[in-house]
Amino acid sequence: MIAMCGADWHMKPVLLVIDIQNAFLDANKGLRKSVEKRVRVINDAIRFFRRRKLPIVVVYHTEEKEGPKPGTRQFEFSPAIDIKRTDAKVIKNYPNAFNKTPLEKIVRRRGCDTVVIAGLSASGCVLATYVGAIDRDLEPYLVQDGVAAGKEEYVRFAEDICKTLTIRKLSRILT
Repeated sequence: MIAMCGADWHMKPVLLVIDIQNAFLDANKGLRKSVEKRVRVINDAIRFFRRRKLPIVVVYHTEEKEGPKPGTRQFEFSPAIDIKRTDAKVIKNYPNAFNKTPLEKIVRRRGCDTVVIAGLSASGCVLATYVGAIDRDLEPYLVQDGVAAGKEEYVRFAEDICKTLTIRKLSRILT
């Protein structure tokens, strides 16, 4: 527990790592460069959650007609991202990872009240999921410098309008 604004506040976070799939990185050089610039921060967030035994959910995007298709290289996450087979996984068909998926049940079952988001795209699925968390009475944050986009101004926009946390600040909050 920490004191914030005179009240006791407890944070039970889950990390969502969204859509860092080969299909999107192969199709968009700007997106690939943006992810490469942020790999260290994203992996630091993943390692932080693992060390603290906090839940991680890996979110994949697919569309019935356009793919990428589960079971293909294009569907899989970039090997640069330190996900594990044991991480919870959600497959989505909409930008908001909560829309018509079991994500909210997974988050609630783990007793989480806070969603920390890394991945892509800052102005698309990350932003839609951030708002989706608010709609479900969850407290959302972006990992500062842990979201990517095809254009850097989209990253700055998302970080300007959303609450962000560095891993260092999250560590202080959770002690």
